[in-house]
Amino acid sequence: MPSRRRLLAASSVSVAGMLGATSVLAADGGGRTSAAPSLTPDGTGFESQWPMARSDAAGSGFGPDASGPQAEVREAWTRDPDASIRGSAPPIVVGDTLYVVGRRSLAALERETGSTRFARDGPFFSTPALVETSAYRSDALALSGRAGIYGLDATGGYELPGRTVGLERWHAPEEPPSGYLSAEPREPSPVAVDGTVYAALPETDRIAAFDGNSGRLEWRYAVGGRHASPANRPAVRDGKLFASNARSVVASVDADTGEERWRVDLETVGSLPPTATNDGVVVPASNAVVFLDADDGEVVWTYDHGGNADRGSAAVADGTAFVSDGDEELHAIDLETGDAEWTAEYGHAASPAVADGVVYVSYYWTGELLAVDAETGERLWSYDDPTVVSQPVVGDGTVYVTTDDGVLALEEGS
Repeated sequence: MPSRRRLLAASSVSVAGMLGATSVLAADGGGRTSAAPSLTPDGTGFESQWPMARSDAAGSGFGPDASGPQAEVREAWTRDPDASIRGSAPPIVVGDTLYVVGRRSLAALERETGSTRFARDGPFFSTPALVETSAYRSDALALSGRAGIYGLDATGGYELPGRTVGLERWHAPEEPPSGYLSAEPREPSPVAVDGTVYAALPETDRIAAFDGNSGRLEWRYAVGGRHASPANRPAVRDGKLFASNARSVVASVDADTGEERWRVDLETVGSLPPTATNDGVVVPASNAVVFLDADDGEVVWTYDHGGNADRGSAAVADGTAFVSDGDEELHAIDLETGDAEWTAEYGHAASPAVADGVVYVSYYWTGELLAVDAETGERLWSYDDPTVVSQPVVGDGTVYVTTDDGVLALEEGS
């Protein structure tokens, strides 16, 4: 049953947006690069989905229905459609389709083979988020770009000679920069919940909410702090949004209204994107991990790892947070106590992903992708590829990463 927000959003879609939907739907029967993607798991034979960066709006990095290879792996396929998909943005998995953004382009790949369904040029740089829409037959993809936030038709629109029709549904233009920004944004990918898109606005310290049907601005909020710093990817859970920036400011707002609930300045070196859990908010930083009470922002515990993490995020599954310290160690931290469950020396990790009792980690500097047991930290397998750059994405026995050469899929086998 649609939420109240989705019903209200549907009633307010602009006439131009509805005309755009009509023109796209009327063109059924021709013009697509290949068979249209299946946007739901029904009938595709795939059980798991990874519909946005870090799996969900809470930023857990956990695939509850996903499974990946647990023993030695081999290459299932590798693709670089139109020689344009190269970059650090991880893909997403929806139904039988893999969506990936590279150097100013978006591509949809067939999940089992890597065959190109479509490739579209555009000023995009973030991992897309799948958005449920009520005004169209197909859902949307929300992406960040150099010129703002975009809502695209997830089926790719129609390719006509010299142009693409029906791809862009809406565009929320860029906003004026927040003065001199003292750091780079971490993970600019939007998230989506019940037809609403939440995104860190490029080149600003602001988070904004947009209607997923029309792109209408619902609210914006400045994370702020003593010095302007770009907002990181937000986390949304149970009607609450949590945001941070590199200046160690963490804030929470009402996800419906944007009204501030609380804001704190942490005594850590920088803050990376937060992860919202049942009991609180995990905030990795350069030298520590802080766990905050979701209701008031009070510090519950601090885990000092003494590292130098300048990118990445935590993955959270079954009461444990998995975090890289940015130097040589991967840490498993008990969410209730803040104590280490295990620590393993594996190298410079970034953003782990967890599925079916396995932690999947990629290393930016060494070009290694590996899997470790979530309970013990024991290495299960590793795969050397100097081009691996993104967080792993897991589903139905396969792990996917973007590389400097395109997209790589690994499956179990020797």
